[in-house]
Amino acid sequence: MREFSVLLVDDEEPALEGLEKGVDWKKVGISKIYKCHSKDTAIRMLKTYSIDMVVTDIEMPGGSGIELIRWVHENKNYVESVFYTGHAEFEFVHEALRLGVTDYLLKPVEYDTLENILLEMEKKIYEREKSVDLKDIVEDLTDESQIEVVDQVKKLIAENISVGNLQREELANMVHISPGYLSRIFKKETGMSLSDYIIQRRITIAKQLLAKTNLPVTTIAQKIGLSYASYFTKLFKEKVNMTPQEYRQSQKAKF
Repeated sequence: MREFSVLLVDDEEPALEGLEKGVDWKKVGISKIYKCHSKDTAIRMLKTYSIDMVVTDIEMPGGSGIELIRWVHENKNYVESVFYTGHAEFEFVHEALRLGVTDYLLKPVEYDTLENILLEMEKKIYEREKSVDLKDIVEDLTDESQIEVVDQVKKLIAENISVGNLQREELANMVHISPGYLSRIFKKETGMSLSDYIIQRRITIAKQLLAKTNLPVTTIAQKIGLSYASYFTKLFKEKVNMTPQEYRQSQKAKF
């Protein structure tokens, strides 16, 4: 059975902890929970990870939840979203619903209500994915060169690794197949998801640059398509279990 991922966005850490502990994620079929504290970080995470749903506060310093939802609507319109707010202001609600938000909640969030909304969003995702199944089946029957397509996508990723917004939809368009079909054959041929492969390639190139050059961490982050050194450091440590600086020192110690 398909498992889902969600991104929780709130500038207040206690609110994020409340959501993470209060919702029965297993019951609603969500296996991956990402968290962040701002609109800009949320956008970077949406570019990096495969995320199905966003749950966001509206009022945050440095960029509102409405601005985040607007970005999702324009760049990731297959991601479902719900927002919550301390003020039932009509202009917030009207703008969010216009942007395709599934629902909205007032603080304090009732977790059982949020769980029902999450299930509703999952149903919408299922229905959307089912609608492209027929096209995918046709592609399965007519495309006898899946390995060639995957190799072509790998080459495109290598050539465009410095592009921050390297998306499944864009890559699928480049090789003239549907995004869902690309995800399926890529996982079949490589054993990993497209987003995980892109992250792996970025980390591999970063390790090479850290070991063989004296380029600043900021420059290396930009070369692998990550605009913010702080985010690169966090991602690198998550995957390598040491910071970029620690990795560089460990490589120098070998010589």
